[in-house]
Amino acid sequence: MNSTDVPRPVFLPSGPSWNAQAHLVGEVLHTVTAAAARTPDDTRYLVPALTWQVAADQVRDCVTADHHPDRLRILLLPAHALEAIWSCRTALARTTGHDDNAERLTGLLDSYLDPVHDIGLPGLMDALDQVLAVLTLDLPAARTLATRVALNRGIREEDQEVLDEIRAAWRRTGTSS
Repeated sequence: MNSTDVPRPVFLPSGPSWNAQAHLVGEVLHTVTAAAARTPDDTRYLVPALTWQVAADQVRDCVTADHHPDRLRILLLPAHALEAIWSCRTALARTTGHDDNAERLTGLLDSYLDPVHDIGLPGLMDALDQVLAVLTLDLPAARTLATRVALNRGIREEDQEVLDEIRAAWRRTGTSS
């Protein structure tokens, strides 16, 4: 296993706003997965069904029923899962233009997003961008803190500064803890 295959610890918010965004994105990715899995053409929905599935599963792992903002949640994020989410984001972005190859994906999203979630593609993209902002947040001090928490060494008083820095980064993306 090389260093790029080692999962990176990511702190996750645990508030209702974050959960709603992650749930929405995970559900939409799962819906595209289901449609893509029913076709033998890997390019019909711009990326293979497996890519949609990996992305959907990873984003769904971000959702929790625990809405206590003071609780720490850490996700071990494999590089291949983050790459899958980025690939799906790229595919979804292609539906905003006049890309003939994105026609089936555009049709699927048009028939699903507004009737089921009462949002359009811009709302989905905003939610996906916020999910990606949290998943790509990479503060060196946060890695040290995640290691300490994972080893059950607890949070020290000086760790509060790191937690405040993480929460500030979330707020800058529009995501609250």
